Amino acid sequence: MRFAGKSAVITGGSEGIGFAIAAGLVEEGARVVLVARREDKLAEAVSKLGPHASYVVGDVSQSETAERAVEAAVSRHGGLDLLVNNAGLLRSGTIGAITLEDVDAMFSVNVRGTVAFTNAAVKALSGRQGAAILMISSSAGRRTVPYLSLYGATKAAVQHLVQTWAIELADRGIRVNCLSPGATRTPAFSTAEKMMPTLEQDTLRNSLIKRVATPEEIARHALTLLDEKTGGFVTGAIWDVDGGHQLHCFLD
Repeated sequence: MRFAGKSAVITGGSEGIGFAIAAGLVEEGARVVLVARREDKLAEAVSKLGPHASYVVGDVSQSETAERAVEAAVSRHGGLDLLVNNAGLLRSGTIGAITLEDVDAMFSVNVRGTVAFTNAAVKALSGRQGAAILMISSSAGRRTVPYLSLYGATKAAVQHLVQTWAIELADRGIRVNCLSPGATRTPAFSTAEKMMPTLEQDTLRNSLIKRVATPEEIARHALTLLDEKTGGFVTGAIWDVDGGHQLHCFLD
């Protein structure tokens, strides 16, 4: 019960990695507020998590949604200790096929949403014992992946924000870190497979550990960084959890 008494907001928490992180936090004593656009998915997630979970419906790219989520955590749970910026949008395409609508959509969710929620959460997090912000990025933000240039650009932006905000928020007692997963068996991965039928075999070829990760194992690393005892001396880190995807270039 290492998160007993802790309160968390998790964007994109209704499924995939976000839900797995929420489940891990609840299992270890935290109370969580999940944020996503689809109320049916949120309601289903909360029914699985039990009475220590609730939700806020809204567009994560909007400050109004972020403010409502932080207010919900404070009013329902007495404060906010942990923020997990997990929500993400993935669209693929080569240059020449990428549209400006794709640009706006992905930067809106992946970057603007991260800024909106961090802005909204900073005051509530400041001065809280063990306060931490965790961003979920992607190995595509650190190594080029054909067809995912725009997605990778948004995730690279998130990684830059993590390291800058770690400096800016240190004097407020807020740690800021980033998980950078490789291919993970999530709904987003399934969507990407439809756009890129060879995605899984390409992933296996370009990883040292020849499989796709599960959301639960990514979540275990997330909890390690969020926990003050195991991650308390870590801030500004970009933690690769990608099966060796970053290192495979040395074998090419």
